Amino acid sequence: MFGKKRDNVPEGEADAAHDVEAHVSHELPPTRGADAIVRKWSLWAAGFGLIPLPLVDFATTTGFSLKMLHSLAKYYGVEFRTELGKSAITSLLGGASSPILALAAGSALKSIPIIGIPLAVVSGPLVTGGIVYALGRVFTAHFGAGGTLFDFDPERFRDYFQEQIEVGKDFVKSERRGEKNPAQAATASAPT
Repeated sequence: MFGKKRDNVPEGEADAAHDVEAHVSHELPPTRGADAIVRKWSLWAAGFGLIPLPLVDFATTTGFSLKMLHSLAKYYGVEFRTELGKSAITSLLGGASSPILALAAGSALKSIPIIGIPLAVVSGPLVTGGIVYALGRVFTAHFGAGGTLFDFDPERFRDYFQEQIEVGKDFVKSERRGEKNPAQAATASAPT
């Protein structure tokens, strides 16, 4: 139903196909539903960032990111394959050394007796929630522009992803305090 425009239409059918595509391409769902999906999974990831066991944050961040990506793909009518989802998430995270280092440091903190767990409880939810939030913003922008998992280019979104991690951390902080967050409008600077 929703998807990219097709350029391989025979000449005789081009005008009819263009008329159909003009209607379909403008009927993408509003981002309000996608925002709710991103919010839900970001908060779940942040909550699980509190678990005082090393490496659990890696597993939950990956798991929640994949579930969120599946939900976003379904929302935008994009075909979802688990292998492609894992590959897209990994390729985006692979070029983002600072969030991975922060996640690793938070996980390592949990193993330090006495002071490790309290320190990790402060930073863990921000990092895990921020990463999942940023992934959600990237794929909301990509799918919302008609992209699919097959044509996802992590390099196009690398800087945006880094920016959205900070926005995501602010989102988690504001949710902790029960404040309304203006971060939901952050897709304005997303690459298209």
